[in-house]
Amino acid sequence: MTIEETKSKLDILFSEVKAYRKSKHFAELLGFCAKFKTLAPYNAMLVHLQRPHARFVLTPSEWKKYNRKVRAHARPLIILVPFGPVDFVFEIQDTYTPRQAPYEYGETEIIDEVEKPFRVSGTGNSSMLNRLVYFMQYHGIAYNPNWEVGSDCGAQIEDIAESDEYRQLNIHINKNIDVVYRPKFLVSTNKNADDCEKIASIAHELGHLFCYHLPCPKGWGNAWEHRNLDENVREFEAEAVARMVCDRLGIGTHSERYLAPYLFRHNEIPREVSVENICFAANKILTMCFDVQKMTYRNGLLYKNDEKFKELVKRINSANKQNNENE
Repeated sequence: MTIEETKSKLDILFSEVKAYRKSKHFAELLGFCAKFKTLAPYNAMLVHLQRPHARFVLTPSEWKKYNRKVRAHARPLIILVPFGPVDFVFEIQDTYTPRQAPYEYGETEIIDEVEKPFRVSGTGNSSMLNRLVYFMQYHGIAYNPNWEVGSDCGAQIEDIAESDEYRQLNIHINKNIDVVYRPKFLVSTNKNADDCEKIASIAHELGHLFCYHLPCPKGWGNAWEHRNLDENVREFEAEAVARMVCDRLGIGTHSERYLAPYLFRHNEIPREVSVENICFAANKILTMCFDVQKMTYRNGLLYKNDEKFKELVKRINSANKQNNENE
């Protein structure tokens, strides 16, 4: 079974099994996923399904960094890995420090140390926002930070007209070349919002895009199937994405104010809500915030779906290669 098939079946599980649709359990699930910052959101949910009271998990090789070994009869937890079937992680309770270890790490010490790189505060918010805005270009998204709107509006995402000559992307291809290209989407944020509010608002709007709430732009063929959902479902998914992203970044979000009342008023989350899409979207955004090595133009929606852009890049790279050979 492929990773895609596994994710699809797990989404059916969350949809069909009534216990997983309970509002209380969904809220707990979001909090659980936010806590496990070293795991992709989907893998955090897999761990929750297998061991809902887990505090912290790592692979056996990762535990060695903390002078800990996995106990002989420990129960492995399954997670998905890129380009492979599965991997196994173990909860901190199922590990121990051998007597000959030079130093014994306390459980609290381990968890705090691993989580520190993911905390965002102070001036770090500005660099995080800049990184997020820059990498949005790889997905064909331009950015307007000066949206003049009331305080109750944080951001919006919209298709951008091809005739709009005032918006353009400036995409880095290699150390010598940047490509100027026309965007497919525009994300605008409230001009009076601070950096944290802008990150949260952008995460919400990108949640709409990566949860496939928007139709494919012209020229992208059938890159994804437009999920023409009820507005409440769309907003619920986008807010869940923003909540997961911001919890992992360590910044506040208005998602708590939106989701908490909904979960309080309703016994179950909307049936059409896709946990898979929420996790997929959150992971896409977190990669833009943290994993710079993974974020190249080749991984963006623009290069994958826009044949004109792909052909332009190929011509530029070919010409650049020829020039280098002639020098």
